[in-house]
Parts: sequence; C-alpha cells; structure tokens
Amino acid sequence: MRTALRSRPIRTFAITQFLLEVQFWFPVWLIYLLDLGFPLTTAVLADGVFRIIVVVCELPVGVVADLIGRRRTYLTLAAGTVLTFAAITQIQSVEMLFGAWVLWGVLWALTSGAASTYLYELCDQDELEISPAKTFGLVRAAGNASVLLSLLAAGHLYEVDPRLPFAVTAALATVAFLLALTLPEIRGPQVVSTLSSVVADIRRAATDTRIRRAGWLGILLLLFGWSARILFQPLALELGLPAKLTGSMYAAFAAASVLGGLTAGYVGRSHRRPALAAAFLLVLAALVATGQVPWLGPFLFLPLMGFGYALGTTVLEVLTNEVTPPAVRALTFGVISCLSGLGIAVARPALGILATDHSTSFAFLTWAGVGVVLVGLAVPGIRRLHPAADMPLGGPPGGARRTQQRFLGRPDPPRRPSPRRRTQQPSS
Repeated sequence: MRTALRSRPIRTFAITQFLLEVQFWFPVWLIYLLDLGFPLTTAVLADGVFRIIVVVCELPVGVVADLIGRRRTYLTLAAGTVLTFAAITQIQSVEMLFGAWVLWGVLWALTSGAASTYLYELCDQDELEISPAKTFGLVRAAGNASVLLSLLAAGHLYEVDPRLPFAVTAALATVAFLLALTLPEIRGPQVVSTLSSVVADIRRAATDTRIRRAGWLGILLLLFGWSARILFQPLALELGLPAKLTGSMYAAFAAASVLGGLTAGYVGRSHRRPALAAAFLLVLAALVATGQVPWLGPFLFLPLMGFGYALGTTVLEVLTNEVTPPAVRALTFGVISCLSGLGIAVARPALGILATDHSTSFAFLTWAGVGVVLVGLAVPGIRRLHPAADMPLGGPPGGARRTQQRFLGRPDPPRRPSPRRRTQQPSS
C-alpha cells in the first residue's frame, strides 16, 4: 500500500473517491421528504421508481461507459453527483421529486464499475507497477471511512438545515470533479467503436468461464449482503435504541467495513478461495447470531457482517477486473449489479414485511435460511478458483492493453523496455 501512495494518480483517485463516497443523505432522505410535506406513500413510490431506473439503466449505461472511456465516465459520475444532489435541495413539487429520483437512479447505475475499472487500469499503466489488490483495499478503505464520517455527521447537518446534507454532498462532489480533471487518460487505442463490435465483444466474454464465475460470485454476495441491510433500522427500533445510538450502530458497521477493505488488500491470488469462503460465512454467521441474540447485533454481529462483506466484494472487484477484457469491463459490472438488483428488489421489501408482521429476529433467521442456499450456490464457484486460472487474460498487471488487443483479434505490437520500470517485485 505504501507503493500505491507514492503514485500521484492513485493518491488523487483515493481522495476523489473519498469525496464521492460520502453518504450524508443515507440516514435522512426519508425524513427530508416527509418534512417537505410529501406523504409516506409518495416517498416510497419515488424509491420504487429509483430502483426500477437503476435496473433498467445498468446495461445501457455500462455499454456507454465502455464506449466513452474510463476518464470521461468518471468525470460524468462526479458531475452527475453534483447535479443530482443540487437538484434534491431544490425539490418543491412531486414532479421535481420524481425528476430528481430518476436522475439519481441513472447516476446510481453509472457507479457500477465506473471507479473500479478506472482504478484497475490506472494501476496497470502506472510506472511503479502497483499491486491492484493492495490499491483496491486502500481505496475501498478510504471510501468506507468516508461513509463512516458522513454517517456520524449527517444528523448534525440536518439539524442545522434539512437541505445541508445534500448540499454538502454536492459541494464535495464539485471538489471531486475538479480533482478528477487532473487524473490521466488511459493510454492505448479505443476499446470499442461500433454497436456491432460491442455485441461481438459481449459474445466473446460470455464464453469465458472465468468471467462467468467471477460474475456469479459477485451477484450472490451482493444479493446476500446488501439485502440484509434493510433490517438494520427495524432492529434498532425494536431494541428501542435512541437516534444517536442508531447512528453509532451504522458507524460501527462502516468502521468494520474499513478493516475489511484493508484486509482484502493483503489477499493474494493463492488465498482468494479461503477469503471468499470466509466472506460468505461471516455474513451468514452474523445473520444467525443476530436472529438468536438481537441485543448483541448492533455492535458485535452487524460489524462482523460489514467486515466480511467488504472483504468479499473487494476481492471480487479485483478478480473481475483481472479476468475481464477492457472492452466489456464496465458492462460486466453493470450485468452483475443488474442481476443482483433484481433479487434485491424482491428480497428487501419481503424482509421488511417479515420484520413488521413477525419480528426482526424472525426476518434475520429467515434470510439466514435463504443464505444457506446462496452459500451452497457459491461453493462450486469458489472451489474452482485457481491462482493460475485467474491470471489476467493479458498476463499480470501491466497487460491490460495486450488483453485488449488479443480480445479484439489484434496482434501484439513490439514492446520496448522502459528504463523507468523496475525489474524486481515491489515490496508492497
């Protein structure tokens, strides 16, 4: 990780991602809409529209992201964040509410893989020969630290002015956009240029078992870990936790996620199978334990879940980038988010209903029962992971452009040694 911090582009990217990952809005968005005078039904309908937009836009946005390139996509993400949260501060009617939530849904779809693919290719072309695993762990930890700090501050900002959490998010995204302007372009020729080439690239990628395996594991872990979060607030309400203690519960979860991201940075290829198995099992164990002993959930079992989820998703991000050709990287992450999102759209309301009609303990244990099935489905994919089989298509880091040429059927150009490249392995 020290090597990654010596790289100016990686340092800039980590700071930019820290600014974009803030979640001042998360604890207060529903309260904000209710305070504006919108009935609960309208707020829930807006959230439903948001979820539909996200699922519908995942694939086309992924294709567009691969077409326009990593840097332009990332700049669009930052600019879209500014526009979306500035629009939320100006909501005065139902039309403005739904317009802002539709815009938010498109932005949310754009986040699937935008940062991940850009970061991986920045590592690939950096002169310091940075380890993608350690860099991803560092950036994931920075993002989770951002979530932690913003969750702790959200309530205080809302007390000053209900629009302030959203305005601060837009202001920080503006700074992120300006920083992102200093990030380099990804060197090399355009990956795709026509619709027919996109379709051909998708067909080629669909035949690669490594891509399918990584995508399948990503879908299962996202569905398993993300759906369970809908039960956090009902658990706090059932336990009678005051607002500040509920905020601390979310902060503990975020802090454990920081540790999970950092730990993932030290997971080498030979240890991916046990790391992914541990990630699934930690989420499952946390669900069972919270269902059995709810009062220990907020500050013991749920942070355990956060650690496992962050560990697994970070490892899978690196793996998916490694085995996926540049031509369809953003689209691949879009497919993963889309398919897991379909399951999440069913699971989250169902868990909410179970928590309301029965108890949060019952809902946690029910989802743990589903989790046994999901873990069982993940086991074959985890067992088939092998260090040699999961090397990047173009070789170890430094081969993304060769990957692209082979994937598109182009011969490798002659390579000239660079005097600035080190021949020995980096220390970290």
